[in-house]
Amino acid sequence: MKVKNNIILCMVCILWSISLQAQEAITGTISNYTMGEGVLSSYDMVSMGKIDIGKIDHEGNFNLPLDADYLTTLKEQAEKAKANAPKGWQIKFKTVATTFECFGGELEYQNGEALIAGIPDPEVTANDGTEQGILFAVSQPEMAQWLYSYGQKNSVKGYYLQWFYVEETASVNGECIVQRYTGNDEENYNDVTITNLELKKGWNIIKFTIAEVFTDKNGHVTPSKMEVSNISELPDDIQWVKVMN
Repeated sequence: MKVKNNIILCMVCILWSISLQAQEAITGTISNYTMGEGVLSSYDMVSMGKIDIGKIDHEGNFNLPLDADYLTTLKEQAEKAKANAPKGWQIKFKTVATTFECFGGELEYQNGEALIAGIPDPEVTANDGTEQGILFAVSQPEMAQWLYSYGQKNSVKGYYLQWFYVEETASVNGECIVQRYTGNDEENYNDVTITNLELKKGWNIIKFTIAEVFTDKNGHVTPSKMEVSNISELPDDIQWVKVMN
């Protein structure tokens, strides 16, 4: 029995170690990458400038380290910036409730006031600065094109991923139904979002799945049913797609 318990304990430790490693960095390979070595960068809301957040090798393999105490770091940076900012300047952090909300309906929250901060879609830049693009974690390239166009291009069924750091454990559950008009006379459709989030303290991978789409009279395709959930590991079919500027 002691041997069996030790084996179980070892398995738990291994799984725990893997889980921790998964939260230390985001890694992957950019599809059809030909830019040579480069960097991942992002707009910094504190310094109001672009900062490097990760590296890319010549084969498109990238590593984006994750700050183990991301929100504390952001708060400290905000306090430093405040000292040299105009009077009254401050950074207001979003909460779980304001990040995942339903306009015209209600969702069930537990600890909805917990602070949350996400990683913006990183910018890809070659070391010589000749090429740039935005990197998306998606199920297929068409999803990345739709995201990059802010919904102007046709949507497709599939998913995209985003990373969020949550200050404390929280949850969001429920169905949100909003009637939307297409702009073509009285044509409208129901926009449904089903949210099922059990957020842990620290980094969370959020999966946004477009389960159904609506095609209007002009042929424009838009999401009509979105499922939002958190996942513990990356899907096997994930693609890291760079969309050029």
